[in-house]
Amino acid sequence: PIYITFLFLCVFLPLWDVSSFGNLTLIHEQIFFFFLTNSSLPISPISLLIKGAGGWSPLVSNKYQWLQIDLGERMEITSVATQGGYGSSNWVTSYLLMFSDSGRNWKQYRQEDSIWGFAGNANADSVVYCRLQPSIKARFLRFIPLEWNPKGRIGMRIEVFGCAYRSEVVDLDGKSSLLYRFDQKSLSPIKDIISLKFKTTQSYGVLLHWEGLNGDHITLELRRGKLYFLINSGDAKLASSHAPTSLTLGSLLDDQHWHSVLIQRLGRQVNLTVDEHKHHFHAQGEFGYLHLDYEISFGGIPAPGKSVSFPHKNFHGCLENLYYNGVDIIDLVDTVVLYLEPSPGNVSFSCSQPQSVPVTFLSPRSYLALPGASREDEVSATFQFRTWNKAGLLLFSELQLVSGGLLLFLNDGKLKLNLYRPGKLPSDITAGVGLNDGQWHSVSLFAKRNYLSVTVDGQVASAAPSMGPEHIYSGGSYYFGGCPDNSVASKCRSPLSGFQGCMRLISISHKVVDLISVQQGSLGNFSDLQIDSCGITDRCLPNYCEHGGECSQSWDTFHCNCANTGYSGATCHNSIYEQSCEAYKHRGNTSGFYYIDSDGSGPLEPFLLYCNMTETAWTIIQHNGSDITRVRNTNPENPYAGSFKYVASLEQLQATINHAEYCEQELTYYCRKSRLVNEKDGTPLSWWVGRTNETQTYWGGSLPDLQKCACGLEGNCIDSQYSCNCDADRNEWTNDTGFLSYKEHLPVTKIVITDTHRPHSEAAYKLGPLLCRGDRLFWNSASFNTEASYLHFPTFHGELSADVSFFFKTTASSGVFLENLGITDYIRIELRSPAVVTFSFDVGNGPSEISVQSPTHFNDNQWHHVRVERNIKEASVQVDQLSPRRQPAPADGHVLLQLNSQLFVGRWSLFLVLYLISESFWVCLFFFASFLIILQKLSTMTFKEFSLT
Repeated sequence: PIYITFLFLCVFLPLWDVSSFGNLTLIHEQIFFFFLTNSSLPISPISLLIKGAGGWSPLVSNKYQWLQIDLGERMEITSVATQGGYGSSNWVTSYLLMFSDSGRNWKQYRQEDSIWGFAGNANADSVVYCRLQPSIKARFLRFIPLEWNPKGRIGMRIEVFGCAYRSEVVDLDGKSSLLYRFDQKSLSPIKDIISLKFKTTQSYGVLLHWEGLNGDHITLELRRGKLYFLINSGDAKLASSHAPTSLTLGSLLDDQHWHSVLIQRLGRQVNLTVDEHKHHFHAQGEFGYLHLDYEISFGGIPAPGKSVSFPHKNFHGCLENLYYNGVDIIDLVDTVVLYLEPSPGNVSFSCSQPQSVPVTFLSPRSYLALPGASREDEVSATFQFRTWNKAGLLLFSELQLVSGGLLLFLNDGKLKLNLYRPGKLPSDITAGVGLNDGQWHSVSLFAKRNYLSVTVDGQVASAAPSMGPEHIYSGGSYYFGGCPDNSVASKCRSPLSGFQGCMRLISISHKVVDLISVQQGSLGNFSDLQIDSCGITDRCLPNYCEHGGECSQSWDTFHCNCANTGYSGATCHNSIYEQSCEAYKHRGNTSGFYYIDSDGSGPLEPFLLYCNMTETAWTIIQHNGSDITRVRNTNPENPYAGSFKYVASLEQLQATINHAEYCEQELTYYCRKSRLVNEKDGTPLSWWVGRTNETQTYWGGSLPDLQKCACGLEGNCIDSQYSCNCDADRNEWTNDTGFLSYKEHLPVTKIVITDTHRPHSEAAYKLGPLLCRGDRLFWNSASFNTEASYLHFPTFHGELSADVSFFFKTTASSGVFLENLGITDYIRIELRSPAVVTFSFDVGNGPSEISVQSPTHFNDNQWHHVRVERNIKEASVQVDQLSPRRQPAPADGHVLLQLNSQLFVGRWSLFLVLYLISESFWVCLFFFASFLIILQKLSTMTFKEFSLT
């Protein structure tokens, strides 16, 4: 390819309000001065505009063509538009969009953190707009066609929409920092807002440090390319319960691209946002505010006498738009305000450009072939690499005059150097460990007579002299990352697949390789590379492994280790435990201890309880107060309060109770001259508290709001004047006992007693375990008796992961079980034919479907169980005990399922009885006349109740 750069041209590019693609509103016009650069022939910039008479269409259509725009300065770009070549059969159907500040070190724009391709045009005339969320702040844009009309060539007309971008930068050299001292009167110890952007090639460096005299401090630091945030409120010498709060966010932040940071602190409540990833947490400490000095250091810790408890390096890179509580810090230092003190070192107000050119090996078929001086009596090469893959060829160098070669490759995350010669034992060197951690690692290879060594990150490993080559002469070619598919013309051989990752700073025989010349076609040869860009991404950020699953990754995908989590599946979504004792009973289990996962695939952890499998399956949940507890010497001013701690959290208990058909808990109050109610004014003297944290004055066997006991409800109290036995206030032991069964108030969490201060006055109490039976999910059915029968519910919410399961029986040959639509996305589960159940869906990557075919028919009027799951890793369908069918999701496709219509159940011509359960969305249906109660559990795992007619 040939670079063509035009002179400055002045054109009008409209700035649009792109809040709605269907209604673009022109706000104003602004003059942009820009260069046009492309990979082939000169073109008129004006003809490139949407609806212009022309367009860009290179003579050769391949994936190495691109069209580049230079806007003259950094702009905020909010959307782009594409169109095919004017009056032609040339258009692009999909493309990459890349951006850069300097025309070097390009970065792909990704949607939803994963989508790398943009939809293009279906013809030459229609205009396709793409809104950029978030927007791009850059000077250069590059459009790289991926696919085009197979009956034509690449053809594009483009337009860019956006506005001016305000940027103030400071460049710190790793020895300098900024110390901001502010007016003490302006200090607010309760609230702070700090925002900044940074870019760097270094994986370590302090961005911000602020400390006080008593150990309070805030530190923001890069460590291994991640942001480490440390905050401490309170005396650092206090017990470990007041230890500093630390948090790690972000990944691969040493990529020489801008990353945004926002710190919002209100007391000990902190919001930390890095790029698009936000985390809220509560800082530890004794106080609700920080005692900090009246100065903040940016870029390092320059102040003498400041003691820090961690190793640190100064930040080496650029800071942009640095604000503290609305104060523009960079503007202060640029205008030489007296109370901003730069430390020793170089500080400049323009951002230095990258010195190295990275290259991305996109696939196992990628390779970079470079020439080298042949027949030299030594072989040397150096480079840096980063990858997630455990294995792959890094370098092959053929040898002259003797058969054989040098192989440098990764195996199980370790670097291995192999010298092989036919008829001789290979010489092997192993160095490094865990080199597939995504960090940059430096490698140096050196071989000469009787000497063979490899250096990894400064650590030298060499072979014994007896294992070194007797003679060695360099070959004429070096193959980085892999071998050509047709390697007949070369000697390149590798027992492993190609390398996938990034390389930079490649040198051969102590000479740095000019990778831009490689890109221009004047040096070496390559395949499936992306030059001047490192395309590595962290697929474990955010972590899509649910329920504490451990995320690991390769270049193409991520994996979840669900061991010891209690969950299974590609993303640890599915609980391996049942939701109730009733469910265990239906599996044929007998009485015993079982783990219950009360919300299925929701966020609550499983917990252990006892299931008593009598004719009814009883769930028994114990607590720490099952023994009789005696109480004396209490009065309203000095009450007794007994609390109960259960084997499960209140959230787990609430889910279990809501799941059950019936729950009860026996509460016994023993009394001798200890009343429950003051007979004079009706003031309660003892009461209990349930999960709603409200005072309850009714007792076992009674009903809410009656302030009675069981005997008062049944009319058999020992003194008919009172509603409770204990209110008779007799000098002898009696009791009020019974079961509390109003589920909304269970379980009992606390009991309060105040009337044991009189002579001979005494009380005692005993609370039994929480007992529940039944499962509201079992055998609630709905019948669809006509072709027009259906049910509808609120929109299904399962953006990242969701599963639906149900039982059905029917005599119909086809029909839809359920369907939910979005603008383009949808899900549908249907009986496609008597023996086929199909799950079809679209999350933005195009329609997909998975079918399970049975050797027997499903329309046999017998119950059949269907389970469907979709997550960002895969989709699956299982019917009864047939083998599940799975379909992997695209590695770089849309991940969010976005629906907006109602969920329809039983649509189309299906005559069936349907029992529907979903652990991310479940409904229990029962009919009484025309009344329908629907319980819906949304993806947030909250419960709502609706009534429909």
